Parts: sequence; structure tokens; C-alpha cells
Amino acid sequence: MKKTLLFPVFALLTLGTTGCDYFKNNKDDPVKVETVDTDWSCGSENQLQQLKASLKQHYLQMLDRDLRAGDYYNVNQDILQKIQNGIRFEIKNIRTVNDAPNKASQLTCESQLIVHLPKGLQKRAENAYLEYQKNCDEGCDGGYPTLHDYLGDEYEGRQALQLNHDQLAGKFNYYITKTDKEGILAHSDEKDVLTGLVFVTIKAVQYAAYIQENHQIEKDALTNEQQSNAQTQLAQKAMDIRQKELDADKTKAVEKLALVWNNLSEEQRSSSQTDQKQWVEKRDVDCQVISQKSVYDLSDEQKETYQKHSNYWTEAMRNQNQTMQYTKCFTQRTTERTIYLQNTLS
Repeated sequence: MKKTLLFPVFALLTLGTTGCDYFKNNKDDPVKVETVDTDWSCGSENQLQQLKASLKQHYLQMLDRDLRAGDYYNVNQDILQKIQNGIRFEIKNIRTVNDAPNKASQLTCESQLIVHLPKGLQKRAENAYLEYQKNCDEGCDGGYPTLHDYLGDEYEGRQALQLNHDQLAGKFNYYITKTDKEGILAHSDEKDVLTGLVFVTIKAVQYAAYIQENHQIEKDALTNEQQSNAQTQLAQKAMDIRQKELDADKTKAVEKLALVWNNLSEEQRSSSQTDQKQWVEKRDVDCQVISQKSVYDLSDEQKETYQKHSNYWTEAMRNQNQTMQYTKCFTQRTTERTIYLQNTLS
């Protein structure tokens, strides 16, 4: 028992001497308590709310600007209002880049920005994108097959975005800055996610306009096809009539040449046999070359009546025209040879 009583006494004595000296020696040095500003953080709730409000404001401004710039298409105002009211921003996976954030005057923050879309907006935008692409000859918006392909491509340095389950997500960098007058401010110049969100919104609110435009395009295309078919049929009739005339002229020319040749004496035919053979070969080659000249290389003055409808020709009709031009050349050269034989050998 004595042993146990000695320790408290010793301790009390020790406290009575060294303890008093301690407080006496340090009465001019109060303990410093470092206060931490809860807003000075990348994850500060106040700053995140400020950022999300700013994002919403910038989104609405960008959306209004792009809708006014592309007012060719009508906008479904009811759906637009639902989207504007239903959009919700979430900033998560926050990371502070600064090595010593408490000593910095500006915090650099990295995070992921997730935009929660009203239910059904994603599907409507996807369908609208397909409808928008439908009648583009070379593809619109770069010709990407789907909305996911468009948003997910890092084209010209833009950020790839993910669109899934009515959420649009992408990287988001922002800054927390101390100012003399305003205090602590949160701001960002990152706009890739907002740009993608505006694009998705515009496609969704203009969906009905794309459908209407495509219906009109298809209707006009059908009308044009019907008119073109009628003109092709007319062109074919004109070509067939002209071919009959050319074939008849060819038959007459061949018969007349044969008649003149047969009326020559045996001696005249014998002496002209080689020349006649060379002439036949040259006629056929020349006419083959001449017949290959495209009708589109002829001036309006050079074209025959049936050729003035060549814009409606099919490939088969272009081949038919080539045959007809050979026949025309053949007849002309044959007639010239007939006249030559008549003048020189009669």
C-alpha cells in the first residue's frame, strides 16, 4: 500500500514545480489554432453549387444561340421546355491537382461532369440524329452513322463524350480562385460537355422537323422520278424513230453503191478492187472512232433533235446512240464513195 501511495505524491510534486514553470515561461506564447476555410476546396459544396448554376446558365445561352442560328427547322417548344427544366448537373470523382492547395491562390480541379437528362431524351435524340442523316448525300455532321459515334469521336481535339442511360458524361476541369472583393469563386472554361448537351438537345427538339423534311424530300423524289421516267420514255421513242430512219438510209446507200459498182466494167472493177477494199476498211475504222464521241461534247447546234434529250438517257440508250452515229457515218461515207465512183469511172 505504501508503494502505491508514493507515486501520486511524486507526480503531484513534479507537477507543482515544472508545471508552474511551464505556464509561467509560456504565458506570452498562446497556442495557435489554424482555421480551415471550408470553401477553399475543390469539393466545397458551395463552390459546386455555384459551378452547376453557372453551367446551367451557359447551357441555356449556348442553346438559345444555336437554335437562333439554325432556325431553318421548327422547334418543339413543349419538349424544349421539359428539357430545360429537367436537366440536372452532377460533378463527381473530384481531384485537386495542386501539390499544396492551402498555399495556392488558385486551385486546379479535375472531375467528371454528368448531365442527367429527362427520361426519353437520349432515345429521341438518337432517332432524330438518324432521321437527320437520312437524306444527306455525303452525310451531315461529319457523316457519323450514329449519335454515339458523333459524340464519342475526338475530332479536331474535342473531348469524347459518353451517352448512356439518359446521362451525358465527360471530363470537367475547373478552378477555385481567391479574390480580394468577391471572395472565393469557382469558374471553368471547359465547354465540351455543354456543346455536346446542346447538340443532343437540338436534335431532340427538331426531331419532328427532320421527319417532315424527309417526307417532303421523298415525295419530291418520287415526283421527280415519275417525271424523269416519262422523259426517258419520250427520249427512247425519239431515238427509236431516228434509228429507223438511219437504218433505212444505210440500206439505200449500200444498195446504190452496189448498183454503181455492178455497172462498172470488168476492167474497171478489177483495177479498183484494191482501192475499194482499202476504202471499206478506212470507212469502218473512221466511223467507229467518230461514233465514240460523247453526245455531251457536242454543241446544241451539232446535236440532232433526239440527242437534245440526252440528259434522260440510260446506259443502254447511250450505247444505242453510239450505234446510230456509226450508222450515220457509214451512210455518209458510202454515199460519198458512190458519187466518187460515178464521177471518176463512168
